[in-house]
Amino acid sequence: MQKILVFDGIDRQALAPLEAAGYTVESNPQASAKDFQKDDTVVGMIVLTYPIGPAEMDCYPNLKIIARHGVGYDSVDLQAATDRHIVVTNTPGANATAVAETAVTLMLMAGRLMNTRREGIFDPAAKAFMAKRPGMQVSQKTVGILGFGNIGRNIAELLTGFDVDVLAYARHDKEVPNGRMASLDEIYQEADFVVLALPGSASTEHLVDAAALKKMKKSAVLVNVGRGTVVDESALITALKENDIAAAGLDVVTQEPISPDNELLKLKNAYVLPHIGSDSAEAKERLAAMAGQEILKVLAGQPADSQVN
Repeated sequence: MQKILVFDGIDRQALAPLEAAGYTVESNPQASAKDFQKDDTVVGMIVLTYPIGPAEMDCYPNLKIIARHGVGYDSVDLQAATDRHIVVTNTPGANATAVAETAVTLMLMAGRLMNTRREGIFDPAAKAFMAKRPGMQVSQKTVGILGFGNIGRNIAELLTGFDVDVLAYARHDKEVPNGRMASLDEIYQEADFVVLALPGSASTEHLVDAAALKKMKKSAVLVNVGRGTVVDESALITALKENDIAAAGLDVVTQEPISPDNELLKLKNAYVLPHIGSDSAEAKERLAAMAGQEILKVLAGQPADSQVN
């Protein structure tokens, strides 16, 4: 029987159409090379963030499609997949609301410097820090959004109730109902909140570097719900230590899972989540369902809706 390989924790109920179509859905952690063993019966995969390269693909000589459970597909070697006639898809828009809500949450928390992550339930030192630096409200501020796709637009929409001015940056001009398109320099220099909703790629790597951080207001808050590689992490740590910017709220970092020794975890003005921005029940159901539908289409000889290679 033909098999679809998925990762542990995926919404299995959303994959019922795959099983109804006669495919066996097999789950494993997708956490190390041992989870990718030779199997001629695997024709489709739904993957999360584990790097999928030639070695993994060659375990499955009859593999037809790799469906990414999410928007970013930087973990999949697209050239290797294309060389092997494997379709790679993603799920644009499926988790946009969940990630946008996470971005706004990080704006509110980091903007107010609400950090009580220290010894015990409440840390007096954190309270003293917040009293000395009370932070700022989101309302009536200028918010720069880098990346104005589904997630970026959802962030802007959620912020309409805060009466903000949005400066949006994208490869192509788009309508910004509560603001306008802007250059990177305009955003770095004018925004009170700089929100990153960009994918990881060669063109976005270290887009926010030491020079960009120096251009920002000292009261600025950086929020990243895109990819950790968009930010030069060592430059960010320096900027936070030297108060070149006020704070950072991060759902993503350069190396994930984050090392316990990462200095970001020790800074009172850094707020780090373990890449859970899209982990709402609603988003996980939509992500799995969309990935499953892409597999069904490709295996039936139909074009995918969201092929990326």
